[in-house]
Amino acid sequence: MPRKPGAQPQPDHKLSDEARAAIRAWEAHVAQEVVLREAAQKALADELKANPDLPVAALAKAPEVPWGIGTLWHIVSKYNVPARQPNKAKRSDES
Repeated sequence: MPRKPGAQPQPDHKLSDEARAAIRAWEAHVAQEVVLREAAQKALADELKANPDLPVAALAKAPEVPWGIGTLWHIVSKYNVPARQPNKAKRSDES
């Protein structure tokens, strides 16, 4: 059985200015996406904090929310959203 040839030396290559600029633009966009995702997740956490009667599952079903129930539970944990107490909110109105 013949041997496979070894690794071939690769030539050095310098990227064009256009390629470097395109990569920098993409990297900036990726960094901005991280910031925007954090802002969106914090907004959902604030929405859950503002409405103690809102179930996380109901929020997960909203078509505008791009994350599933598992990610939403992670957001709840990350932003210390208090546990849902729907009956407590109704009892305080009746008192």
